[in-house]
Amino acid sequence: MRKRIVVVLIACAAMAAASPNAARAQVDISANVDIDINSPTDFYQPLEPYGSWVQVSSYGRCWRPRGIEADWQPYTQGHWEWTDAGWFWASDEPWGWACFHYGSWYDDPQYGWVWIPGTEWAPAWVSWRYSDDYIGWAPCGPGRAVLSPSFFTFCDVHRFEDHFHSRRDFIENNQRIIDRTRVVNDFHRQSLDIGGHQRTVF
Repeated sequence: MRKRIVVVLIACAAMAAASPNAARAQVDISANVDIDINSPTDFYQPLEPYGSWVQVSSYGRCWRPRGIEADWQPYTQGHWEWTDAGWFWASDEPWGWACFHYGSWYDDPQYGWVWIPGTEWAPAWVSWRYSDDYIGWAPCGPGRAVLSPSFFTFCDVHRFEDHFHSRRDFIENNQRIIDRTRVVNDFHRQSLDIGGHQRTVF
C-alpha cells in the first residue's frame, strides 16, 4: 500500500494545555488515511455537489465551496480531536474529508477562499500560533506557507476542544494577542503506525 504523507503539528507549551492525558481516548483516524487519492482528478466528482471548480491564475483548477457565509474561513466549523496522528480537524462540512486533510487554501481576490487540490494527507493542514493563554490556527497556504496573522483565528486555551460553529466563535485581528503569540511551523519527519500500517509523517 502506498505510503501517505501525514503532517503532525504540535504547538509546544500552549498545546500542552490542551493535549491528551491518560483519561482521554484517542480517536482512530485510520479509515480517513486509507482513502485512495492518487491524483487531483480524484476529487473532481466527489466535490462537484458541494461547490464549483474554477480556474485560478497562479494555481490552476481549484474548488470553491457553495453556500458558505460571507465571512467564512477554513477550519472554523468543527472541532479538534486528539488522534493517533496528532490533532485532527473534525469538520462539520460534508466535504471536509477532502479539503481539510489534503491540499491547501488560498484567499483569491475574485473568488474568495478556494481550495487547491493535493494528494498528501494530514490530520489538518494548518499553521499554529500560541502563547500561554491563547491558541490560534490558520489554513496553510500554497506550498505550506504560513499566512499573515490576520488570517489566524484564536481561542482561549481552555476552549481549544470546544465545538466551533463560525468565525464569530473566535478572536480575530487582536494585535495584543498576535504580538504575544509565536508561530509554530517547523515540520519533523518520522515514521508512525496508523491503523496497523507504517506511514511517513512530518
